[in-house]
Amino acid sequence: MTAVEERPRAAVPRPRGGAGRFVALVLLVAACWGTLLAVTPSATGDPVLLTTSPGSTEVVKSPDAVVLTFDRPVPAALATVRILDPDGSQVVFTRPSHPDGRPDTISVPMPAERHEGTYAVAWTLPSSRLEPVSGSFTFDVSYPIRPDGVPDIETARDPVVAAVHLTARTLAVAAMVLLAGLAFFVAAIGPAAARAGATRWWIKTTWWLLTGGTLVALLSSGPYAAWVPWRDAFDPRLLAGAFESDAGGALLARLATLVPATIGLVLLLKSPPAATAGDRRLRGAAVVGCASAVLATWTFADPRPPGAPAPWALAVDVGLLAALAVAAGGLVLLRFPVARHRQTLSRFARTAVGCAVLLAVAGTAPAWTGQRLGWLPGGALALAVVLGVFAWLVSRRPVKERLDRQVAGVAAAAALITVATATLIALDPGQSAHAQGPVGQAPAAIRQQAAPARLAYDTGALDLVVIPAAGRLDVRVSVLGPPSADTTVTAALGPTPVPLDRAGSGYWTGRASALGPGRWELALTLRAGDGRPHTVRQPIDVR
Repeated sequence: MTAVEERPRAAVPRPRGGAGRFVALVLLVAACWGTLLAVTPSATGDPVLLTTSPGSTEVVKSPDAVVLTFDRPVPAALATVRILDPDGSQVVFTRPSHPDGRPDTISVPMPAERHEGTYAVAWTLPSSRLEPVSGSFTFDVSYPIRPDGVPDIETARDPVVAAVHLTARTLAVAAMVLLAGLAFFVAAIGPAAARAGATRWWIKTTWWLLTGGTLVALLSSGPYAAWVPWRDAFDPRLLAGAFESDAGGALLARLATLVPATIGLVLLLKSPPAATAGDRRLRGAAVVGCASAVLATWTFADPRPPGAPAPWALAVDVGLLAALAVAAGGLVLLRFPVARHRQTLSRFARTAVGCAVLLAVAGTAPAWTGQRLGWLPGGALALAVVLGVFAWLVSRRPVKERLDRQVAGVAAAAALITVATATLIALDPGQSAHAQGPVGQAPAAIRQQAAPARLAYDTGALDLVVIPAAGRLDVRVSVLGPPSADTTVTAALGPTPVPLDRAGSGYWTGRASALGPGRWELALTLRAGDGRPHTVRQPIDVR
């Protein structure tokens, strides 16, 4: 019996650590999105003045401060309160503060020397759309003396402040888009380009532009929202107010999200180029996941209604910017010979077709919800056509033939559309999906708010706010004094009951269908702890 010696089979090399790399990349993407969702503030909406101290037309002895309480937190440092004394002289020049740390309340101190007579108060602060929300009222010290007027508050933006803020926002969005595209190209399309000095220069430059533009936008958002001249733009209280605001908090969230994203970018550049198609896809998916979290900060940093964005709207916004990013980043790097290989061009051509489809879908998304197709969707559709033509040219030309002119032309068109898109995003976020329709203006009753009506009853007083909206009346009732916690309130507008819900201690909200034009009477019935009813009535003009 002859023994046959078997030759050992050549071992097939297998990539090591595949599962570990997958888990690490998943954790990196989760860190980016977790940071974004944990740090980004939710939209607060337009503030409504609920109650004032002193009350409107109230006769008081000598108040130490004027206090305004709203239905939601407001950035005190971005608000302005002006007071005229009975002689018509302005007596308050300081910015408001939050008394006792209450975020929904602002106050300004009264001057040490106070005169008898009527004081006129005017206030303003930025709405969720960064429009001025304002109002005015009067109160009397000892007895009324007719005031000389109401103080004026300037609400026109300084051209220098506006230019700096909008330029910084535009630059940050453009750099954010380009950086995401460069990273995706290095990860999934042309890994060899990561070794080129030009690629690293572009990535470092766009990172610095993104970080610097976001910082400048954050520093200038306070003066921009508070309508102050550029000489007052360096007031540190405005920076504190920017941190309190929705837009400023979202810009801070962008900087925070950049931390894990930057760690991933550094690891990508230091790692050996991807050797297999699976590795390229894995790295590309990780870049898309991390970049999507950074790109989503555009949605959160722009004015938006409370509750926005919906998941589908966020997906549309991110898809629009991601498709634009992949196209722009690839066209920039294809200008360099190190990125222009047979396989690289073929991969980018296929990717360009996918980006064109995604741009077409995201660009027409506003039409699905009845919005207008403005310049921003138009730019997305134009770039989709450009990318489709470019992919067709690449597929038809011999590989060895240079594509310098085609690449240069398409890159110039992509750069122009990218900058134009970033500018439109900064100037008109109402065209985006997350805005849920044109931003427009807040209702007139919100922009110019009537003072809460101070109504007295047997054992106390309340402040009543009625806001006329389309087809309805919003009612806010604030019961003042210690008995407010044990008080219940019911309301009726003419013969129609108005359901009220307790929204806080001594605070009720309700909504009624608007009755026909005319003069109606809103009756409020209060029952304190002793059970005795107290009724107050307020005439309402419905137009």
